[in-house]
Amino acid sequence: MGFLEEFRELLIREPKHFAPRQDNENCDYSPFCYKSKNCYLCFGIDYCEDCFDLYHSKDSKDCCDGMMIWDSVLCYETMDTVELYNCDFCWNSVRLTDCFLCEDCRGCNDCFGCSGLRQKKYHIFNKEYSKKEYEEKVLELRKQFFEKGGWDDESNPIFEEFTKLRYSVPHLEVQNLRCEDCVANYCRDCKGCYWCFDSSGCEDCSYTWGGFGSKDSSDIYYVHNGELCYNCMSADGVFNVDCSFWCVGCRDCSYCYCIHQCEHCFGCTNLKHKKFCILNKQYTEEEYFRKRDEIIAGLREKGLYGENLIYLALKEVGFGFEE
Repeated sequence: MGFLEEFRELLIREPKHFAPRQDNENCDYSPFCYKSKNCYLCFGIDYCEDCFDLYHSKDSKDCCDGMMIWDSVLCYETMDTVELYNCDFCWNSVRLTDCFLCEDCRGCNDCFGCSGLRQKKYHIFNKEYSKKEYEEKVLELRKQFFEKGGWDDESNPIFEEFTKLRYSVPHLEVQNLRCEDCVANYCRDCKGCYWCFDSSGCEDCSYTWGGFGSKDSSDIYYVHNGELCYNCMSADGVFNVDCSFWCVGCRDCSYCYCIHQCEHCFGCTNLKHKKFCILNKQYTEEEYFRKRDEIIAGLREKGLYGENLIYLALKEVGFGFEE
């Protein structure tokens, strides 16, 4: 029996996590969540608290119905935002306070239906008002907004006016924040990254989505604090890990699924605090490297080395994959 067949049998035989997650407290129906508390129906969140129905968000609290919300509090229906407080229906914005229905605004507070503003306050549809005028007018506009169908009704006259406004103002080509030498979008504090998206604090990475604090890695999805990683998904604190899924605190591992605090493992699953293992079988250090190199040579001959063997192994038995 070849390595791929043995790997398939191992993956099928071992128990699976129904919803991979790590170090959470009271987070029901929230897969791919990490170090969060009191969250419900969330997917791919990290360090969040008291949130509901969030996707790909980080370091946020008391937020609901949002996507890619970072470092925000008391937000509803926001998307692609950083450092917002008490904002509703906003997107592509940074450092907003008490704003409603705003897009591509930065450093603003108390704005309604605005687009493309920088360091402004008490604006309605990009027009400035006094504080008293603004507060009186916004109360009526918010009431009309919800009475006319809110966000979901494109015929809402307030939404129509806002749409007309945002199509009339210039927009940034990319939504990056403090990035250097990057071909990327929706990234923050990154350097030397190519074709990276929705990432923060990464350096010298390529083809990355959802990377946080990772370095010298490529083809990674949702990898935190990873270095020298390739073709990995959902990992944290990993070094020199390739073609693996859901690994925490591991180094020098390849083709592994759901392993924690492991070193020098190849084709393993459901292991914790192990080293020098192949297909979950323990070897001496010398035996491990000899057998691993033999397997790699065989995979190279078949043109499989570097491919996603977890996918290929389970695909043969129709394990939830579709063409």
